[in-house]
Amino acid sequence: MIRTYRHFLAAAALATLIVMMAPVGTGTGTAAAGSCWSWKASEKKLARLTNQARMRRGKPKLRLDPELSKAAKVHTKLMATTGILQHTPSDTLAYRVTNWSILGENVGYGSSVHQVQRAFMNSPAHRENILKGRFRHVGIGIRTAGDTMWITVLFSGRENPGTRLSMPC
Repeated sequence: MIRTYRHFLAAAALATLIVMMAPVGTGTGTAAAGSCWSWKASEKKLARLTNQARMRRGKPKLRLDPELSKAAKVHTKLMATTGILQHTPSDTLAYRVTNWSILGENVGYGSSVHQVQRAFMNSPAHRENILKGRFRHVGIGIRTAGDTMWITVLFSGRENPGTRLSMPC
């Protein structure tokens, strides 16, 4: 299915959420960054583009987090399967990511990582999540269905945010 950039930007502008100041819980699943977790090339590319945007504006780089990425991948799979652009419901997100004080989520779709990143940066709400100084960690889930790339990006201020999702180690 081919979607125009204008259509995507309109959808993306409606798809930003920041959940702030939630109680800090404890997670059960953990995976040390890089020890048994791997990111797709497209996910690393989006992380690089996001960090380039942050660095141009004097913000610290975000570190890829496996637990946030696991939660992002689970949600991306749902969007790609259903073909519906939607946020993770707050209660579901709070279940999946357990040890946090500030979280943000960007969701989108398009034909390439560059297209989606451009749309995110052209949307004030998405750009705010990308550039928020309190965010230090990011999880990215990308899945392609047909000719559409579905993306979930989770932002957190806390390292090792914890998850109830099954991790590879």
